[in-house]
Amino acid sequence: MLKKIAFFTYLLLITTLSLWPSDGLPDIALFPGADKIIHAGMYAGLTFILFWAWPARFSDKKQLFPLLAVFLWGFLMEFLQGFTHLGRTFDMTDELANTLGYIPGWICWIWIKRINTP
Repeated sequence: MLKKIAFFTYLLLITTLSLWPSDGLPDIALFPGADKIIHAGMYAGLTFILFWAWPARFSDKKQLFPLLAVFLWGFLMEFLQGFTHLGRTFDMTDELANTLGYIPGWICWIWIKRINTP
């Protein structure tokens, strides 16, 4: 039960950060493309927690279902950014970064699972 609460809390965090008005966000320029790394990192975390919360559901050939979930949630967040008038816009490169976040999240899950398998 705790794993599922962690998943939905993290999903709420991503949703809140994605839909927060742009004038309420800090304007910190790290380096070009840093925001894409942040997007990928957030969705890597989402992927990992999704596998962690429901490990039996996404085993074997079903490991691509979370990829679809990550793609769809990221697309929904980008769509809502463009649809609402909060100073945010739909950005396909953000959606690509969101989706690519699946890969490190999945790799971390596989690695952790192997370490913990006797």
